[in-house]
Amino acid sequence: MRAAAALLVFCAGAAAWSEQIRIEVARGKRSARVEAGGRTHALAAGGAGLTLDGKPVASAQFAGPLRLDGRELPGRLEVFSDRGALVAVNSVDLEQYVAAVVASEVPPGWPAEALRAQAVAARTFAVAQKIAQGPAARAHLGASILDQVYRNAARTPRPALDAARATAGEVLTWGAAPIAAYFSASCGGRSESAEAAFHLDPGTAPYLRGSEPDDDERGWTVRIPLAEITAALRKARRMHAEVRGLLVESRTASGRALGLAVETTAGRRPLLAVELRQLLGYSRLPSLLFDVSPEGGVAVFRGRGSGHGVGLCQWGARARALAGGTYRDILAHYYPGAEIRRMY
Repeated sequence: MRAAAALLVFCAGAAAWSEQIRIEVARGKRSARVEAGGRTHALAAGGAGLTLDGKPVASAQFAGPLRLDGRELPGRLEVFSDRGALVAVNSVDLEQYVAAVVASEVPPGWPAEALRAQAVAARTFAVAQKIAQGPAARAHLGASILDQVYRNAARTPRPALDAARATAGEVLTWGAAPIAAYFSASCGGRSESAEAAFHLDPGTAPYLRGSEPDDDERGWTVRIPLAEITAALRKARRMHAEVRGLLVESRTASGRALGLAVETTAGRRPLLAVELRQLLGYSRLPSLLFDVSPEGGVAVFRGRGSGHGVGLCQWGARARALAGGTYRDILAHYYPGAEIRRMY
């Protein structure tokens, strides 16, 4: 018989909690192991739902410290089945989460003011997502670059913990609401507007207006065979002809590629640059701030920056901190017009 309620495994020493955030740390596996309370538990998902140590349950909950398939996690963990696969959600104190994000997103050896700026941006993004998802949501955020990178939460370096504590409760706001505090690794010398990057309506995010100059012009060159681009477009059913070359036809105000002309064996075809980056992979093509030219059977991309370039630029924040800027100075540059408020 399926258990009527979730199984809760308590571990000694669980701390009292304050503001909480729920992060989806795993999805899609059919089985997993959780170490908690001195025991190892086997979880499996299938057509009949979830089993814990061979017994059917509605969901399984564990209190930390614990390990999920060897990964150390603090706080609490809920595991449930969704369409025959496991979903694991880690619930932690928000400040502990912020510290882990800081440690995951930027090196702990960077200047303290850059880490503090990252802490406020990460907390703001998390609070905004928590509000948007609502109190009934099983998870507020994911753990990857699609939201904010969340790892090493059980062994967070001291500088990241200090950054979270020094800015505890501080959130960037526009009016009374938390802003969408986007950030990227490197803006390549000039930030992008949220409207251009995410196709938002004008005025949606006035604090992310873009074209803010920066001392960050990290360059890169990527060579991608035209055959690889052809295969990616065919797989996505965007084009079936063979790609012979690429050309940037239009750019955003910050200089990033907007529209591409794809030369194929069937003629010239239009393609959004952001779509090409999605199809090739965000790590394969670091940013849209590039020029491209064919050389033999290869498309040579020469560009700057890493990521979408919206909001805080992590390498730019580092440079500003080294030049003597405070975290408040840094945030004012990247989110002009936004206010810092202590929300809890």
